Amino acid sequence: MSTIARKDLESEEGVAAVERALTILCAFDEHSPFLSLAELASRTGLYKSTISRLLVSLRRLGFVERDNLGRYLVGPQAWRVGSLFVVDLTLEKILRPIMEELSAATHETVAYYVPLPGSQPPMRMCILRVDPMRRIRDTFHVGNRLPIDVGAGGVVIRAFNGPPYRKEDDLIRKERAHISWGDIDPEVCAVGAPVLGHDERALGAMVLSAPQARHDLAWAMSMKPVVREAADKASLSLRLLEDFSRPRVQDAAKTAMAGRASR
Repeated sequence: MSTIARKDLESEEGVAAVERALTILCAFDEHSPFLSLAELASRTGLYKSTISRLLVSLRRLGFVERDNLGRYLVGPQAWRVGSLFVVDLTLEKILRPIMEELSAATHETVAYYVPLPGSQPPMRMCILRVDPMRRIRDTFHVGNRLPIDVGAGGVVIRAFNGPPYRKEDDLIRKERAHISWGDIDPEVCAVGAPVLGHDERALGAMVLSAPQARHDLAWAMSMKPVVREAADKASLSLRLLEDFSRPRVQDAAKTAMAGRASR
């Protein structure tokens, strides 16, 4: 953004700090998912000192992350909020019916987790959840974070996304499902399956969880194909959404940029 554009932005009605923070988020694109402080300053026209102050708030709220090389990237909260934007379909509209169907069939909790790029240690976050009509159930919440290397959802994401390569992940990649038994909560068991993108990397994980008191390992084993089927359905739908929406989002961005340039 040029200095002139910056002045125009600040002269318009609104809160300048909010607009500057959003300008930082808009600097990222599919070709530049990682940006240094200098690159952010060049793209936004904002002073480095201003950007640094705003990044503190953006990182605190999860809208921006920082990797181990000191570069910045869009964080999980931006992804979660962005998924509510309707292009023609939204992530939630695609996933929620699948999750509700799985929860209704099993009478247990279903959650969807996504990996958090650049987080140290590697983490995942719950962004969607469907609860059964039962008083006793897994009570994890949307927005909560968990490690990648424990729990059914984390392990299947790790197995498909790596690195590093782990021999124990070979079976998980073959079965496309994993059972955890008290890994995070000693009273909860879970079955996870990866939701895969075009590159066969995990976009996220579909997880069915329940109190151990209601089930045994045989039940968990029987749920592997059930959860895997739901995850496969989600994978197909999200791939179709990506194919359909990406050109439309790009066209909308070009139109917006052209309109801005003509003002």
